[in-house]
Amino acid sequence: MTSTATQTTFDDSAITVVVNQLAPQAPVRRRRRVAAIALAVGGATMLSTGAFAAWETTASAQSGALSAASGSAALLDANGGTFTFSGVSNLVPKDFFYRYVDVRNDGTGPNTFTGTVAAGGDLVGHIAVEATTCTGAWVPATGVCAGTVSAPIGSGTPTAAAPVTVNHGVIATGATAVQHVRYKFTFAEGAPATLQGKNGSLTISVNNTLVGGNDRTLS
Repeated sequence: MTSTATQTTFDDSAITVVVNQLAPQAPVRRRRRVAAIALAVGGATMLSTGAFAAWETTASAQSGALSAASGSAALLDANGGTFTFSGVSNLVPKDFFYRYVDVRNDGTGPNTFTGTVAAGGDLVGHIAVEATTCTGAWVPATGVCAGTVSAPIGSGTPTAAAPVTVNHGVIATGATAVQHVRYKFTFAEGAPATLQGKNGSLTISVNNTLVGGNDRTLS
């Protein structure tokens, strides 16, 4: 932008006054400068928001199917069929009998199994139980197994209110991972004569517990 000046001189009593006057600026040129300034300010404002300086990209990945575990237990007889707890008649003191049960894990992973033996009826408190396992299958006809017999995993005299606990431990899944259990029941030697002709019952049950808190990173 340029400007011009004119000079006017007054001479009065040796005092000289000089007045400089600027020539008016062309209005069109001034508007252009204002517009240019406004554009520069606007550009600075937009840059401060990052609109001119940032590019955004996104990547994502979806996992495979996630599923929760399930637990299931089955009681089988020594031949692989459903276990049936048959009764016994004409018991007298010190009589005993065996029942053979295979505990199978039908869940989706190894679980901890706990069993109970409860008693009911008039014979409660007079029938004791002892549970042992074998690494091989039991043969009911002979009472032996093709393997190693464990120490008792549960023993005592059950009642309806206080069943005997049987600790089966961890059982893996699959038909080959069944636990072979033998229950021995003994009618008490000191059972009173008042029990003659009386009846009772026994109930075997097994439940499994799914325990969490496991690192499944490599699963």
